[in-house]
Amino acid sequence: MLGAYLRGLRETKGETLRSAACVVRGSVSTLSRWERAESPIPPSVCGELLCHYGVSRPHVDYLVRSLPRQHYVRDASQERGNARRAPFDHWTDIAGVEAMARYIAVMRMAGEIIEYSSQVPAGLRTQAYRKAVLDPALCPREDEPVLGLPRWVHHMPWSQGQRRTVLLDETVLIRPVGGPQTMAHQLRHLAGLMRSDASGPGALDIRILPMSPVLFVHTVNWPAEVILHGHRLVTGFSLAPVYETGSGAARRVSTGLREALSCAYGREETYERIRRAADAMEQSPTS
Repeated sequence: MLGAYLRGLRETKGETLRSAACVVRGSVSTLSRWERAESPIPPSVCGELLCHYGVSRPHVDYLVRSLPRQHYVRDASQERGNARRAPFDHWTDIAGVEAMARYIAVMRMAGEIIEYSSQVPAGLRTQAYRKAVLDPALCPREDEPVLGLPRWVHHMPWSQGQRRTVLLDETVLIRPVGGPQTMAHQLRHLAGLMRSDASGPGALDIRILPMSPVLFVHTVNWPAEVILHGHRLVTGFSLAPVYETGSGAARRVSTGLREALSCAYGREETYERIRRAADAMEQSPTS
């Protein structure tokens, strides 16, 4: 997460790896490894970089304190329940727009994503649907780079070649978010995405997940598994973004997502159900 954050901040500031490395008197290769999470960044250097990028002092202090120290057990096999879990395995960000921006950076920079959602997730929304779900009366949690989120996240594109699997709760097909016409347009947009991203690099796989099976993912807040620069981690929400890797809890989420995928409707069945739901929304008396 921190590597994605550092890269996003640097690129938005318009700095090259070389100029940022000069700030901390390091090498380009070292800074690149920090951004890809291939080697640990010293806390003092992390703080210096974050301050240089304009991050507020409370966030700098929090992130620096959150960095794993050398004496932490790094072998996940030694885990014995949550009380013995090493801090590097589980990390809860602080609540607020900067934490949400860091989460957006992770999701957009990931090379591969598998996620479960009870509403159409970010990146797949029409403008009208986005406005409806971002209404504080409907969805107080911001998951798009608007409504006060920091400037740098506005410029974060979705990763080229990202492979994304989205498991949508089937209640998405019957809830007229924003009104039947808005929802019908959103559903047709999803169907169009399924047809245009059928295969190849960057393929998008959308599946409808029936509510009938009793599945672990139905009890988890917005679970997702991402692969970022070769690192596998699960993410989710409580009051703030949560990241976990290597622990028993993370493995359960991963298993739950794959179990849900095996229970979801196939690609063609999902496409037909989305299309029929769009027809039904358009024929609604209130549309």
